[in-house]
Amino acid sequence: MPPILHHYAASPFAELVRLALGLKQLKWQSVIIPNIMPKPDLVELTGGYARTPVLQIGADIYCDTGAILAALEHLKPEPSLYPAPLGALHKVMASWAGGPQFIAHVGAAMGTLPDGALPAAFYTDRKARFGFDMAGLAKAEPHLKSQALTAAHWLDATLADGRAFVGGDVPGHADLAFYSNIWLVRSVPSAAATVAEIMALPALAAWCTRVAAIGHGEPEPITGADAIAVAAGASPAAASGQVVSGFATGEPVMVRTDGSHDTPVAGRLAQLDPTGICVLRTGDRCGAVAVHFPRLGQIVVPVEA
Repeated sequence: MPPILHHYAASPFAELVRLALGLKQLKWQSVIIPNIMPKPDLVELTGGYARTPVLQIGADIYCDTGAILAALEHLKPEPSLYPAPLGALHKVMASWAGGPQFIAHVGAAMGTLPDGALPAAFYTDRKARFGFDMAGLAKAEPHLKSQALTAAHWLDATLADGRAFVGGDVPGHADLAFYSNIWLVRSVPSAAATVAEIMALPALAAWCTRVAAIGHGEPEPITGADAIAVAAGASPAAASGQVVSGFATGEPVMVRTDGSHDTPVAGRLAQLDPTGICVLRTGDRCGAVAVHFPRLGQIVVPVEA
């Protein structure tokens, strides 16, 4: 059963996962979703989570790149997303790239946009869901650009010893996370001056070419309805972890992504430990599914009886 990626072309986190699918040399199915709410087919599967991307393997639904890359690593262990010598340190680096550095690169890219460059509905969606403030972002652009450029210089210095990728001869999660941030800035024409500064760093520029050459594997387009039918015809895999931290297996809970106002995902707890979160829920069209999250960045609360 090939993995299914729910995504849209301009999403930097989706680009990270597309490259992970390429690194794994996987065949996969592609569902293009809207870049703003509503997203009825996606929410049918997740129960409320609406960020991009989401990975589906049968009736198992993986939210956030942390859970998605763990699922891909389990699906096809080699080549690894966590090669030696860095191993799990790739996750530490990727967490920084996807946190404060992501915000810096968003500012360096979107803070340069002229008024009206994106549809008003996009700004309204991001403000309601994440508190996105375009005027504030534009004001902060010089500072955020400086943070992105500092990271670029650090990355260039890391690569200046001749290594091909952050950890050595082969790419890993950290490479994909750093690259997707730069990819975002390069996708915005009004950020051309910042892009020129970044790409003037010779080791970094050559590394960008190598990461891009990983490609996206072998995608096949399908519809959201197709993906829902796949879930309805499958059963969730058994949870792989434990339930700790004062919760009980089967307890009704809600999971909400920190910093997001999307509808929390409600279900019965099947896993809650440092390796991830899993809740079981049933959708009207998709049937019984397991929705997975990474532990970092997620708020889990009990549902009052």
